[in-house]
Amino acid sequence: MMENLKLFLQIYYNPPAAMSDIIDRGSWLFAAILVLVVGAGFYLTINAKLDAVYQIPMFSDYISGSFYDLTDDQLADAIRSAQTQFDSANAARPRIPLIGDAFFNFFSFSPFGFYQPLLSLTLFYVPFTVLLVSLIGRIGNFGVVLRREYTATATCILMAWAAAHLPFAVAGILTLNAAVSPNVYLLMWFASGMLFGIFVVFALRTVLGTTFGVATIVVLISWLSLTFGMYVFQNVSPWLLSPFLIIFAVMFFGGYLGSEIRGFGDSFRRRQDFKRYLHSLTVNPKDADAHVQLGLIYLKRQQRSKAVEHFQKAFEIDRTEIDANYQLGKISRQNGDLPKAIEHFAVVVEQEDKYSLNEIWREIGATYMAAKMPNEAIEALEKYVSRRPVDPEGLYYLGKVLAETGQIERSKELFEQSIESVKIAPSYRRHELRKWGKLAEKEL
Repeated sequence: MMENLKLFLQIYYNPPAAMSDIIDRGSWLFAAILVLVVGAGFYLTINAKLDAVYQIPMFSDYISGSFYDLTDDQLADAIRSAQTQFDSANAARPRIPLIGDAFFNFFSFSPFGFYQPLLSLTLFYVPFTVLLVSLIGRIGNFGVVLRREYTATATCILMAWAAAHLPFAVAGILTLNAAVSPNVYLLMWFASGMLFGIFVVFALRTVLGTTFGVATIVVLISWLSLTFGMYVFQNVSPWLLSPFLIIFAVMFFGGYLGSEIRGFGDSFRRRQDFKRYLHSLTVNPKDADAHVQLGLIYLKRQQRSKAVEHFQKAFEIDRTEIDANYQLGKISRQNGDLPKAIEHFAVVVEQEDKYSLNEIWREIGATYMAAKMPNEAIEALEKYVSRRPVDPEGLYYLGKVLAETGQIERSKELFEQSIESVKIAPSYRRHELRKWGKLAEKEL
């Protein structure tokens, strides 16, 4: 429990590292309980204050007594009186600034649904978020990604929600009996939502390996799933929470649902066990491969500095470690250290001329291009294109360097081939490769 609490507090000062550590050592159960506790504090203070001020009144609240013994005229008078009181109260109450009552089409201030964030996030928000990342970021088949990443994503997002709302829940408790303007509570409500969105951006980058741009777009859209959840709980939850329906579901679907839930949990536990196993292997001063695997994990999580640290340790253990040299070569090229990149790539080529489906030659050619060594770049890229003739990136690089050396006609052919290769690429890769087609069009 203390370890999970430390991971939770880490979100405030180092969100990327916190999300990575939550994947490795976090507990979904701890995160769920935390959301319930923080949700109770937030809903019973911030939401309760806002509900008392801004919520649209119910007409039934202004009808008192029984109508059964009234005559038609008395009934009409009672309804008119209730309508007058309702209209007067509705006209006098404050509105949400700028958007008014349209706000309640999407959100609610109900103080009694403190359990809804947990259910909405786990049932609607997380799957919808993974779906959006799969579609926009093109990270793979939605069903496969959801099964593989659901529990890790859910744990990080639940922790993010609790971290975003805890400071304001505490502020709400401390000012419970104080005379505070409703606008202050409204500002805290919006601020908690914005902070949650920021934390989710870091969670998506770390768990799903997406870019800041894709993660931000997903966060800006995914809140709609929470609105959907609000309507579900308002209209369907009384039926869904029926004990008879629950018993029926367990009897008929218990085995299947149990296996699916265990599948999500098992995937998360296997990932955590594998990471602990790799860390245990790093105790062996001669095991370079464990550091390489850890480096690849951190690279997928967009944690370049930790990835470099492990690749460098693998290289120090074994200077001929092919994967470490390849990754350090790519990172050196991206950092502009071109001589160091060539050194690492040379070690790779000496051992495996066709390493990484021949992409080693594309990396070498791109490095020589950046170093303004066109002849060496052409030699490496010609070799790569002869082996991978439909790779848009390699075709673009070769066309670019040939254009710089005055071989215009051949470069045009290569740019056209690059554009065509993007068009014929599998749909799941087209988004990733589109960049090279656009660059080729620009060159043409």
